[in-house]
Amino acid sequence: MLKFDETEYRKDLTAQVNAMAEGKKIADEITKQGFDNIFFVGVGGTYSMMMNFVTLAKQYTNIPIYLEQAGELVLTDNPHLTDKSIVITASKSGDTVEIVNVEKWLKKKNVRIAAMVMSKDSPVGKLCDWRIPLQVFKGVEFEYLSIYGVFYGLLADHGDFDFDRFYDQVKANMVEGIIKVQKDYDDTAEEIAAKYYNTDYQLWIGGGELWGEVYLYTMCILEEMQWMKTKAVESSEFFHGTLELVEKDTPVFLVKGVGKYRPLDDRVEAFLKKENNNYTIFDIKDHMIDGFDKEFEPVISPIISTIMLNGRIAKHLEAHSGHDLDMRRYYRQFKY
Repeated sequence: MLKFDETEYRKDLTAQVNAMAEGKKIADEITKQGFDNIFFVGVGGTYSMMMNFVTLAKQYTNIPIYLEQAGELVLTDNPHLTDKSIVITASKSGDTVEIVNVEKWLKKKNVRIAAMVMSKDSPVGKLCDWRIPLQVFKGVEFEYLSIYGVFYGLLADHGDFDFDRFYDQVKANMVEGIIKVQKDYDDTAEEIAAKYYNTDYQLWIGGGELWGEVYLYTMCILEEMQWMKTKAVESSEFFHGTLELVEKDTPVFLVKGVGKYRPLDDRVEAFLKKENNNYTIFDIKDHMIDGFDKEFEPVISPIISTIMLNGRIAKHLEAHSGHDLDMRRYYRQFKY
């Protein structure tokens, strides 16, 4: 398999799963201190990843939860953001300009910060009140696992989520389940990459708990890392404009969720089967990790999605296009 060291990957995943316990301790400390609301604050890939938590929160809790783009928040503020708020932010590198700036701004407002970052000695690590452990730099699955402990720990402390049962199932099933998806999907990923690596345009659709995944993959992988032109649209919005772009040969990709938003995906799928001859369906239900209660399937579904898209297809796209996933024209190449 391309760029897949199973032994190292299993070790890192196991460490990240174990680190969820540290996240829960952070949640317990925050709960003991008290808070009025939770703000997710990110930019780019972290902002995209956070969409899942905010979307699912509406189904679990009455805690006010907000999602803010870091570059915008420092300009507009938010009247609900006070010294009684908790901010969850993230920067894998620890020096993302927008995150460093928003942390400095938040400190002036006496807002407490929990940051997912690899190094406590990085600018982001030094500015936060709690460092949420992140095991490796690459792999969005590690980011989801990192946030699980803090966020679902907070919901559990509020009486809204059975964290202990969820964490027991994560410890028992997640590592080997993720590795199985990596292996099982690899051949299909190669076929998809070989067929579509040189297309002029791709249309991507998804919704609900997986909209952030679609947004992240199109912007951070296909656009930033492969310089491919894409359009991403939510399943709920597809029929209000974007459907008119679909022709018989348009490359269209639909990521289907397993939660309450699935009927919206079903409607898109029915349309594509009638009007398009070049569609690909990624149905997370077909690749669900065994051992999880049904109520937890929407929670873990973004991990499965990111394994299929970022974990496998992206690696094969790189091999076919000859475009290294780490190559950039502009991003972090100079000041702008």
